[in-house]
Amino acid sequence: MPKFDLKGIRIAEYKLGANNAVSYENAQTIGDAMAVNMELRFAEARLYAEGRLAEYVREVTGGTVSIAEKYIPAAAQQVLFGSREKTRSITPAGGTAKQITGLVTGSDDSPKYVGVAAYAPDMVDTVKKYYCFHFRKAKFGLPAMSFQTKGESIQFSTPTATGELMADDSATHDIIEDATVDTEAEAIAWVTAVLA
Repeated sequence: MPKFDLKGIRIAEYKLGANNAVSYENAQTIGDAMAVNMELRFAEARLYAEGRLAEYVREVTGGTVSIAEKYIPAAAQQVLFGSREKTRSITPAGGTAKQITGLVTGSDDSPKYVGVAAYAPDMVDTVKKYYCFHFRKAKFGLPAMSFQTKGESIQFSTPTATGELMADDSATHDIIEDATVDTEAEAIAWVTAVLA
């Protein structure tokens, strides 16, 4: 199934309730989606008997996810990276004093576990569909930063946040949920539903 775009990426704070019931709250966008790369890790075991491979087990243990965004809004940074607001008073040359609120992240700040969901237009046997995915539990760190001076050509620098995927705390220890739907409206509704 060839996917050819990425849309509607959202996060929500991961919550664990009574009887290990997983839920989410404060769903929000994390900016305009550019790319999502996910790689799973596996635990493997091989048993040899009679000079050949007799048994093989491969189980998903977690993974990593990288999300490239045009920008990450301040509210999302507070959830994803544990950032907090800080206000400074500045006076520009020849100007008047002004209060500027920014974000600060320190070594004692703790990012929250989040669920991540988005959708991608897909082509299934020449029919346009929408592939929806939901990473059940992840924790992210600050994105790497790289800037360079403008030369004869302009190069954009955009954030890519990398996080650790892990099994949720439900009885079935889910990591990923996905679905294919018929319309974009259904894809948006699916992303909203899984982060509720």
